[in-house]
Amino acid sequence: MSQKMDDEMEFDDRRTFERFKLEFHLSCFQGNSPEKFHLHAHDISAEGMGVISDKKLFPGILVNMSFQIPGMNKEFPAQGRVIWSKQVKNCFMTGITLERTRFMEISTILRCLHACPV
Repeated sequence: MSQKMDDEMEFDDRRTFERFKLEFHLSCFQGNSPEKFHLHAHDISAEGMGVISDKKLFPGILVNMSFQIPGMNKEFPAQGRVIWSKQVKNCFMTGITLERTRFMEISTILRCLHACPV
């Protein structure tokens, strides 16, 4: 699904850090809302991630997330802010910049991805 999405969308890619293709699920909350929802990540970098969702996430909202990288037996908490969101067919592609994320944990994830790409 993510390759098809990538083929259909063109972006002015201004990323500073390398992006790793990696698919995993995230459990999320918007801001202080108690309503939990799920996202499907399709890539991650040291600064952010690209996600797919069933609902539109509006630019500027804060998202509290929790995720587990395939092959790693640890839950990673993160917080990010929605930068952009675009509807593609029946779902939404969204870019999230990571904010309150433990840098060492993201570093560990990226090191693992570099050593064992999926």
